[in-house]
Amino acid sequence: MEKKIIETQENILDAARTIFAQKGLAGARMQEIADRAGINKALLHYYYRSKEKLFEQVFEEAFKKLIRPLAAFLADDSELFQKIRNICKHYNKILIQYPFIPNFIINEINTNPNRIINLISFEGVAEGKQKTMAQIQTAVKSGKIRPIDPRELIMNIISLSVFPFASRPITGQFLYKNEDMDQILKSRADSVADFIIQSIKI
Repeated sequence: MEKKIIETQENILDAARTIFAQKGLAGARMQEIADRAGINKALLHYYYRSKEKLFEQVFEEAFKKLIRPLAAFLADDSELFQKIRNICKHYNKILIQYPFIPNFIINEINTNPNRIINLISFEGVAEGKQKTMAQIQTAVKSGKIRPIDPRELIMNIISLSVFPFASRPITGQFLYKNEDMDQILKSRADSVADFIIQSIKI
């Protein structure tokens, strides 16, 4: 019986991830989620009393998968270039496993940015930020890398890692039509890290 409950809950969450990623909180309907999960709407409401409660669980789960690698990157004691490679590989691995996350989060940023800000604070990103910014500044002063605003470098890493997954429906048709997008995206971790490192090296 317990196994059946767990399976039903996971089916609901899988369905909700898909529907919320496509339509956001406002556009999603509980009936759609129930249909996709293969259950009736009454059972869906038994497990999750409201669309908002279901969205909150799915969104926080998705966002934490995206933000925790960033928090780990900022707190990491590794040498700077290795840290860059680490974060690129982390994002690539997570986004291949959970490709719906970027669009899901972009939708929420546009409708409820405070939710994002609160989660970022909770996950300890701010605490590691000063450490990594100081490391980047030290690398600049020592002549290891060119002068660059640490915030710009962090933003470049995130953007180059995440955007190809968010834009996959377009790039898959426009740039890589009839090619294996999964394989192309899997190979990006090293190429993105190389590109960023070469762009800041002296």
